[in-house]
Amino acid sequence: MVVLRFASEEVRRACSDPVRMRQRWGPTGARQISRRLQQLEAMEAITDLAFLPLYSRSRTDGAIDVDVNDHLTLLVQPGVETSHGGRSVSTILVSAVYARSSAARAS
Repeated sequence: MVVLRFASEEVRRACSDPVRMRQRWGPTGARQISRRLQQLEAMEAITDLAFLPLYSRSRTDGAIDVDVNDHLTLLVQPGVETSHGGRSVSTILVSAVYARSSAARAS
């Protein structure tokens, strides 16, 4: 099971406040970000990224870029692996969502 956490209130709002998301990323981008976050939450562990039909790449600092579409990327960091009720729980920290084509970032 994966639990998503957000690095800041600004990042949380940029990824989960529908009005703010539509204003910042447009209606299509907002839907795509929501869908990508749902896909991350549906994983069993961060290693499942290798099996999903999406593009992701590891950074030298341990963070991972997860593409949302041709222009938007989520920056995530693997968190602590714990156990809860006999189930493995992986935490993923969402650090930013950004447009690769510009310097626009929510971080």
